Amino acid sequence: MRIVHIGPASDGTVLHRFGGAIERRIMELARCQTARGRSVLVYSTGEAVEARYVDGVEVRFLRCAAPYPIRHVEFLFRALHDLRARKEAPDALHFHGQPEGAVLSRGFTGVKVLSYDSFNFRRGRQTPLGALYRRWLGRFDWLLPCSRYCLDESVTYWGLPRDRTRVVYNGVNLKQFTPDPVAGSRERERLGIRFPVVLYVGRVCTQKGTHVLLEAFRRISRRRNDVQLVVAGPVEQFASRTSPAAWQARIGEVGGRYLGPVDEDRLAHLYNMAEMYVLPTVRFEMFGMAAVEAQACGVPVIASDHGGLRETVPFSSGGRFPVGDDAALAGRIEQLLDDDGLRRWCAANAALNARQYAWPLICDALDTVYEGSAAAASVRRPSNATRTVA
Repeated sequence: MRIVHIGPASDGTVLHRFGGAIERRIMELARCQTARGRSVLVYSTGEAVEARYVDGVEVRFLRCAAPYPIRHVEFLFRALHDLRARKEAPDALHFHGQPEGAVLSRGFTGVKVLSYDSFNFRRGRQTPLGALYRRWLGRFDWLLPCSRYCLDESVTYWGLPRDRTRVVYNGVNLKQFTPDPVAGSRERERLGIRFPVVLYVGRVCTQKGTHVLLEAFRRISRRRNDVQLVVAGPVEQFASRTSPAAWQARIGEVGGRYLGPVDEDRLAHLYNMAEMYVLPTVRFEMFGMAAVEAQACGVPVIASDHGGLRETVPFSSGGRFPVGDDAALAGRIEQLLDDDGLRRWCAANAALNARQYAWPLICDALDTVYEGSAAAASVRRPSNATRTVA
């Protein structure tokens, strides 16, 4: 089977060392599929037009010059134009967060699927293209939201047919993210940290609930000084007027350490140095990849009772708290800090829970989608290209 992955027109590449969840998903799937004997091609943005093989995966980098959001269309156009020039047509065209791919890929006979981590698609219905997005979504053979929450929200938002919408979760690399106390100890020594660590890795912004975490630590710091908050990740404002410097100052005010964006190779070390990981997202958390990575490292996770986190973070792995409730978060953090037995129990459950998101299992689910869609494609009516959602 020949599989082509086409991702978003991001600022980085699928090989970016600070890559996000979508870029990581594309390469993890591509590596797994290549290991199974598939022929896999990945299209990514890049500084120059070039091709490179990474772990057997052919990655073609395309340079795009248009500003956002036009850049997304430019990238798709260039990728599909390059694909048409190749001798072998793909059996599966797998788009990631690019609904425009449905219309731009006309003429390709392979299975077309769309994975997505957000159902808004460039502000969704608020844009003049909202009606077109709804039509384009209906042209894919399968729509693959990353969680049950994402599925339910997208079906309601766009009026999608559930019979062609299927959850395919994001995954975790269990070789990269695994319990490693030695690496954790070295990271703690590197940072000069003596106290138990409460860790947050992710975008520093209101949407991710950074302010909730800081208020929880403000409460904790009034009662004790035997715990260290560590925050890592880029500062992102999401239309907020809070500047990056202001976020860093707020972290420092509660005694936190801010590490900035973290290299991919260092992530597992950070998780392993922590007594627990916190993900206090207040809205639009579709899956929570970092929460699963931390669990894979045997680290208890405390998450807000929101969105996809209800699926990926069970209470036995650390627990959830009401969205935005910094007092409840502070209480749960202190409970785990003070109860070694409970923390060890949660750590063991966390590692066990993460196994169900191993990338090979996600690839199994995709194999079923590709092969089922390919079988259906041989009998579906020719007018499929103009099919709209019911």
